[in-house]
Amino acid sequence: MDGIVEKVIKKQKIQPGEFSKVFARLSRHPVWGIPILLMVVAVMYFSVVNVANRITAWMGSLFWVPLANQINKLIPSGFWNDFLIGEYGILTFGISNALLTVLPILSVFFIVFNILEDIGYLPNLCVLTKRIFEKIGLSGNAIMSITLAFGCKTMATLTTKSLRSKKERYIAVYLIAFAIPCAAQIGLNMSILGRMGLRAFMITFSVAGFIWILVGLLLNKIIKGEQKSEFLQELPAIRLPNPKAVVKKTYYRMLWFLKEALPIFILAAVTLFAADKTGLLGALKNILRPIIIGFLGFPIQMVDALILSMAKHEVAAGIIIKLVQRSQLNYIQTIVAITITMMFIPCLANIMAIIKELNIKRALLMIIIINITAILVAGILNHILLAVIKL
Repeated sequence: MDGIVEKVIKKQKIQPGEFSKVFARLSRHPVWGIPILLMVVAVMYFSVVNVANRITAWMGSLFWVPLANQINKLIPSGFWNDFLIGEYGILTFGISNALLTVLPILSVFFIVFNILEDIGYLPNLCVLTKRIFEKIGLSGNAIMSITLAFGCKTMATLTTKSLRSKKERYIAVYLIAFAIPCAAQIGLNMSILGRMGLRAFMITFSVAGFIWILVGLLLNKIIKGEQKSEFLQELPAIRLPNPKAVVKKTYYRMLWFLKEALPIFILAAVTLFAADKTGLLGALKNILRPIIIGFLGFPIQMVDALILSMAKHEVAAGIIIKLVQRSQLNYIQTIVAITITMMFIPCLANIMAIIKELNIKRALLMIIIINITAILVAGILNHILLAVIKL
């Protein structure tokens, strides 16, 4: 039987092409890997800015403007007009914001992100960043968890369960929650900063990256713990993307957004509308006014974005987009707004994952420290930019 099998089965060793091997090696090289990474970021940035933002503007003029005009004709100004298309209207703030503003941006970003996944670039990126992660007390499986955080922070937090070292697990959970934007937030942040220019994007992400590494170094020095795990990473061949797979993954991520985030957009609109009409929102804004206006330099409307960051960062980003479109955030305020929302309190799902992996006492302490750090960094950045940049 074995002899027959050997005769009828042909085995062929398949190896990646020369270009594939060279590109994969260069993408994880400590020197050449950096410009390749910058090139990848540039492609993502210009795709979102030049394609997604135009799609958003086109969809707004095609669908939203006629609808809002028709509602204004049918429903006179008052409670129901405000409820539908007012500042916190269920259509304005909720459905339109999600479907006509956020969804087009995410669709373009996810197409680019899924192509990077499909060609096998991300595992090589893990190897490239290994040296940096080791300096902040991370190695082994933690590198993959950190990389996964740029897709979904909640899922990335749950994967830290596999880390054997308690020190490494705590640092990984902390750094995932702090200053790492998930895929949806990255796309939206690129769109917002793209309206201000490339320099705004470079300042924001440079500051966030620097603070992230600095916090990691401090945690590695402060927390004492056992030996870190070893680093093992399978490196798939760099290959051409499969269009069918890219489209399929983009479709399911968009479907996930509609199922999970759209109800939150609607709920946020209803909640803020009720809080505004009852005066609770105004009272809260008066309490926070010294911090929001005095220290952070924001208009008071940024309170809405910071409150809703707890529910979903995409909702907060949607508010910031509206503020930018209305010229209520200038160049410096936009940079500071994106910086603080990247570092601010993780979304509710990620908070629950942190509690699950650590315990409620450690999780709450971590969240408090993260929020205080975010406010301090944003406030200091605001005053530095005001002193350096002339508007």
